[in-house]
Amino acid sequence: MKISFDFDDTLTTPQGLDLLASHIAKGDEVFIITRRRKSFNEPIYELAKKYNIPKSKVIFTNGEMKWKTILELGIELHYDNNPDELKLIQENTNA
Repeated sequence: MKISFDFDDTLTTPQGLDLLASHIAKGDEVFIITRRRKSFNEPIYELAKKYNIPKSKVIFTNGEMKWKTILELGIELHYDNNPDELKLIQENTNA
């Protein structure tokens, strides 16, 4: 299954990290999708390295809403703390 996670306030929480570890243990294909600009990447890449997520699966939308990226990647499940993001994802994707 293709799974994605927001970084800020999602993977920066204990609950988010537990979910991440659980999906990795199941063998799911995991992506990190953030609205951050790529120039603010250090903490995201550090976390990705810790969980063996390749840099190619860390996506920066540079301020754009995530639904288009989720649709393009064929993500089946996305975790995010932002209700506006989640609403657009539900309206525009199958995630």
